[in-house]
Amino acid sequence: MAVNIYSNAQFSDTPFGLKLQQTLTSTGSVTIPTGINRVYVITIGGGGGGGSTAAGAGGGGGAGAFSAGWSQAATSVIVGAGGTGGSASSGSAGGYSQYGAVIAGGGAGGGSGQTSVVASIISGGAGGGGSLTAFVGGGQSGISYTGAPGVGASITSVGAGGGTSNFSASNASANSAGSGVSGGGGGGAFTTTTATNNATASAGGAGLIGAGGGSAYSSATSATGTMTGGAGGNSDTKTGGTGSIGSGITFGGGGGGGGYAFLGVNATNGSNASGINGGNGGTYGGGGGGASNSGTGGTGGAGVVYLFY
Repeated sequence: MAVNIYSNAQFSDTPFGLKLQQTLTSTGSVTIPTGINRVYVITIGGGGGGGSTAAGAGGGGGAGAFSAGWSQAATSVIVGAGGTGGSASSGSAGGYSQYGAVIAGGGAGGGSGQTSVVASIISGGAGGGGSLTAFVGGGQSGISYTGAPGVGASITSVGAGGGTSNFSASNASANSAGSGVSGGGGGGAFTTTTATNNATASAGGAGLIGAGGGSAYSSATSATGTMTGGAGGNSDTKTGGTGSIGSGITFGGGGGGGGYAFLGVNATNGSNASGINGGNGGTYGGGGGGASNSGTGGTGGAGVVYLFY
């Protein structure tokens, strides 16, 4: 027997019109009005934390994933926390956000030393490579909720690949991070031997949600070259933080990635780097910046869930 969904009370789930009704910023219970059976959901995962290393350059954290679709009404929600910035370690990945059938993974943490981190599934941006004694590839992004495959370092995609670090006895410049819906973290740059050499990290990938920039460092004795931390990637509506730039080894932190703002719900810009420390990612989902020379990577922006009914 044919059923007309437009007149069947079972499908009468939008009595208030389809508009933003709830903005959920913490994990817990959810109350949906009686008679609402389905809701339209946007989920954003937490951004990844920036990496750090005690004697090199850390990569920036990837942006959290974006996912949207219809779901049966549910009574609870998970909202992903931002990943923690590393201290002589890789940053941690951001947490996933989920309401009912709609889920978005967190961005990957930025790399430290010779580690690059693979991003979470559901299209979180990949982390940037850190650099200690060798080139380090940026992380591969996760599989998109659209079914798009993960991509390698520096590639633009729904979830973008992280920037590859650069290690050089002369001037070092990291390769660019990928941009996309969720940007990939910027790669770190590490130079050695000559005090006047410069190191330039790459910016975080831009996109709907921005990623953190990489950091720069020199191990040369009495280094006087310019250390240029990568800026955080811009989101559609927010700017990434600036990288720390200056002479010697007390600069070079990466800026945090810009967050995601929607329908008047205010997100924040990414924070600026401070000295060797990375800046924090903006809410919601921006990646944290990388740090160098025993600094601390920036924390990724927390996720969010929007409910429409």
